[in-house]
Amino acid sequence: MSIWTGRALSSPLKSLLQSWTKFGLRTNSLQVSSESSNFSPISKQNDFQVRFRSNRSRRGLYGGKDIRTGNNVSFSNRRTRRKFKPNVFKKRVYSETLDEMIQFHLTTSTLRSIDKAGGLDNYLQKTKHLGEKEGPETLKRIMKAKKTAEERAMMNQVKETSEAI
Repeated sequence: MSIWTGRALSSPLKSLLQSWTKFGLRTNSLQVSSESSNFSPISKQNDFQVRFRSNRSRRGLYGGKDIRTGNNVSFSNRRTRRKFKPNVFKKRVYSETLDEMIQFHLTTSTLRSIDKAGGLDNYLQKTKHLGEKEGPETLKRIMKAKKTAEERAMMNQVKETSEAI
């Protein structure tokens, strides 16, 4: 009997699969339920792969870039392991809605994407690579400022119409 038919798993294999899912690695569209030690297929609705992201890339606006690994290859074809790190630096970017400069950890490709989107505010609203700290916090501030600006505009319109009558 194989794993696919729902046979109970041994404890080490079960813990290994649980640790894989904890780090966002795919387990062949199967999940281990905590109540029983049987496999159950994940529904197609939830079947997506979550890519591992380093803590460093969660910090700022990296635009989907992250640390990659590869080899240095010498003339003699000897391979030594190395890391390819994204081109990251601290940069202050202007937000039109907030009317201030906001400091981010940015990659150069993110800067180009911000220019292409038409500014920081548009980029933060359109992108799916927000990170977990700087991006969502700033987006929340921008949306709050836009909402208050809209409310002020509505109040001004109400005042103008009441004065005209």
